[in-house]
This record gives sequence, C-alpha cells and structure tokens, in this order.
Amino acid sequence: MSNRQRQRGLSIIGFLFVAAVAVIAVMIGFRMVPAYIEWMTVQKVLGKTLEDSKEGFTLYQFRRDFDLKASADYIDSVRGSDVEVTKEGNNLIATASWTRTLHLVGNVSLLLEFEATAKK
Repeated sequence: MSNRQRQRGLSIIGFLFVAAVAVIAVMIGFRMVPAYIEWMTVQKVLGKTLEDSKEGFTLYQFRRDFDLKASADYIDSVRGSDVEVTKEGNNLIATASWTRTLHLVGNVSLLLEFEATAKK
C-alpha cells in the first residue's frame, strides 16, 4: 500500500481531459488558418495596388485594379467596393474591413473581424 501512495503522475481521466482540450484547440486553429492567410493576402494586394497606382488616380480605378489583383490571388471576402482610400498628410492609406463567420459545430460559430491597411 505504501508503494501506491508514492506513485505520482497523470491519471487516464486527466490524460483524456488534456487530450480533448488540445484536440479542440487544434481543430479551431485549423479552421482559422485559411481566414488569416486571406487577411495576409489582402494586406499584400492592398500594398501592391497602392504601389502600382499612378499619381492622381481615381477611387474607381483603384478599386478596379484591386479587384483584378484580388481575383488572381483568390480573395473572396473583400471586393473593390469594400476598399476605402484616404489621404493623411502626404500619405495615402487604403483600408478594407470585413467579418468572417466560421461554423464550428452545431449552433456554435466563431466570428472573426479583420481590417487590412496599406500606406503609400
């Protein structure tokens, strides 16, 4: 009996609990990765569109150029009409905001809010 009292470690119930929490965290992470990859792509396309834009461009031209570049990079969540271009001092700032709802299980969903910004 004294040998049993000295034993320490993780019980099977404790192990199953830790494993379940780890599996749930990994599954949620796997669901979120494509949304964050798309956010990084939108950041890159906004920057490239600003960089390629000529002096005195119109908002229509910028949005059209963004749509062309976004379709080549398989961006589905953001359209050119979602992009706002503002001028602060000598800097041009392009901003796009959007939300993405990811279905997890049953009636449980995850709402992700994104904002991509690029400066020139």
